[in-house]
Amino acid sequence: MVKISTQPFTSLPPYKSVAGALLLSAFFGPVGLLYASFWGGFTMIAVGFVVVSSKLFYPIALFWVICCIWSVGAVESYNKKILRAAQQQTAFQ
Repeated sequence: MVKISTQPFTSLPPYKSVAGALLLSAFFGPVGLLYASFWGGFTMIAVGFVVVSSKLFYPIALFWVICCIWSVGAVESYNKKILRAAQQQTAFQ
């Protein structure tokens, strides 16, 4: 006899790549941050106009590094949220 589960199955979004986020933000700065976090990328693009218009090397370099760190942190946070959702889904089954 075949047992059929009556519980609904919800699919989860895929994980995001930490290496991909880091590479995108390293090459494209705040535009690459959009992969990891839309609002983070949008915010850093707006801040980037001010920082880049200063035409000073160290603030621009610091800004770029902050974009890289933010993108890695945002992807790790996103992946943890997906993992928690997957664990809760399997706990109910």
